[in-house]
Amino acid sequence: MKKIDSISFDELLRGCNPFDQGACEFDLSEAEFISPAGLVQVTAACHSLAKIGRQPTVKTGNGDVRGYLSRCGFFSALDGVAQIDPPLPRVFQLMSDYQRGRNPLLIEVTKIDSGALLPSLLTQIVEVLRRRMKYKKHDAFDVAIAISELCQNTFDHNSGTCGFLAMQAYGKGVNRFIEVAVADSGDGLLKTLGRNPKYSGLSTDIDAIRHAIQPGVSEHDDATRGTGLHHLVEITYRHSGSVQIRSGAGKVRFRMDKKIGHTFNVPRMPGVQVALTLKAKQPAAAA
Repeated sequence: MKKIDSISFDELLRGCNPFDQGACEFDLSEAEFISPAGLVQVTAACHSLAKIGRQPTVKTGNGDVRGYLSRCGFFSALDGVAQIDPPLPRVFQLMSDYQRGRNPLLIEVTKIDSGALLPSLLTQIVEVLRRRMKYKKHDAFDVAIAISELCQNTFDHNSGTCGFLAMQAYGKGVNRFIEVAVADSGDGLLKTLGRNPKYSGLSTDIDAIRHAIQPGVSEHDDATRGTGLHHLVEITYRHSGSVQIRSGAGKVRFRMDKKIGHTFNVPRMPGVQVALTLKAKQPAAAA
């Protein structure tokens, strides 16, 4: 595969099918581009497999993409979890650790298992939106709040697991856009919502996703909970972006002003994986 992103990841997963007794191997050796969503989804998949006692193998080439994976903290996130083929020279790890946090337009793959790292990560996202993408202050903070809620969900709704976040900005000026991706290896939306008797009748992952984007829908019987995914989808419409929500064997993608969303049956994988893409603001037209 030449590209691994929020869409093509499912092709990669389908090719090995590791969660239905298929090969426990992710072949990235032909990839020429890997997005933040691709990075965190492969990372979460590897952690899910390790939890059930299956050590995954991640195959990489020897070119620029391997260096990019190292720079993005991908290998660090898999340390002790996956076997890297060919093995990673120690210098790659040292360089990655040294460079972490030095590029304001990049958030390397970062493990989220508590709220401790969130303030600095969210501040960086707000800075990119404000300074590089020309978002108004309240809009930038609105995005950050939605991402914070996503990250909180990775450890609030799951036991003994964690999430992963990554971000990168691409392009320049009015053509700039960012992708922020969050993935976990937890229970997934269908099982989580099923803890609430109101939603115990949900039967598919797609049904669970569609319920989860409604305000107040949560495993808790509390109208103030369950706002994160709803908030995220509303932000997508407001800023002409796109968001993809994946859980279990279902995926729903929302783009621009199409509020219905497109549904997909995808290879099964534990947890919830979300990818948000937002474009830079265009200059206001002269009166």
